[in-house]
Amino acid sequence: MSEDTIITLPNNLIPNKTRLRDPSGFTGTLLYLGPVASAKSSTEIYAGIAWDDVTRGKHDGSVICRRTNQIVRHFKCGPTQGSFLRLNKVDTGVELTPELMRGRYVEPDAELVAPGNLLPHVAKTSGGRDKPIEFWGELKIRNRQQLEVVEDISLRMLGIARPCGDKEKAGMEEFRHLKGIDLAANLLCDWEDVLEILRQFPLLENVSLASNRINDLVSAREGEFSLIRSLNLNNCNIGSFRTIQLLGKSMPKLEELCVAHCDLSDIGACNSECSTDDEDDKPSALAEVFQNLVLLDASDCQLTSWEKQ
Repeated sequence: MSEDTIITLPNNLIPNKTRLRDPSGFTGTLLYLGPVASAKSSTEIYAGIAWDDVTRGKHDGSVICRRTNQIVRHFKCGPTQGSFLRLNKVDTGVELTPELMRGRYVEPDAELVAPGNLLPHVAKTSGGRDKPIEFWGELKIRNRQQLEVVEDISLRMLGIARPCGDKEKAGMEEFRHLKGIDLAANLLCDWEDVLEILRQFPLLENVSLASNRINDLVSAREGEFSLIRSLNLNNCNIGSFRTIQLLGKSMPKLEELCVAHCDLSDIGACNSECSTDDEDDKPSALAEVFQNLVLLDASDCQLTSWEKQ
């Protein structure tokens, strides 16, 4: 590649942050964006991905250079965790739109799955005869699943990566009554996007963000989410207890907190920042922020000392 060659990189793809998925539903994190030494074209841009499934890829982020026949490392991951994708194969997920939320539930007047209470399937009897499979109460179930009635909604594994645009925000008003939302295993990777989504549901009490690689929070508005009582942050790639402190201050009524598989090893340093005149009365970082906490899951959080952490 000539030194004069100018390569334009897409600004919506951020290495070590952007989350991606493939057509089979496998998810991963973008670790590299640029030309690949083994490619035929020295100017074509590829996305280097470390898959969450460590067996999904073909290499560890290194390739054999086509020009020098030497190993070139573009990023680092497990031995079979990495892949390079052309940009036209990259899927950065979807917005959380009113249409997506409505699509999770069947309209009241939609075609019945079991007209006449009979499913379009049969089961074999011990005598070898076909026996129709009955399904009773379909309409009652459907009526109880309408979005204007339900208080909790599951939006797991839908590839949600960001809030909807300004043009569709008005349509989110019909969901302001929701009290619980499960956003686990999506493609959320930015706390600003996450907080913007949560602000669209002012009555939220229960939130799951598990298995979204959101990393660490820089700032939060104190007391902004005053109704949230339960928060699941398991496997969210959080690397500092400071993030937990900020979230606690924005959610003062939090009672249940799950932070399994996050790195909270700096909690001791956060504890030392708590200032009181009497060292014996100095509260811990947890007790100071989470005064209503009754359940804490801190499994595999790099905590090694009862006294210091």
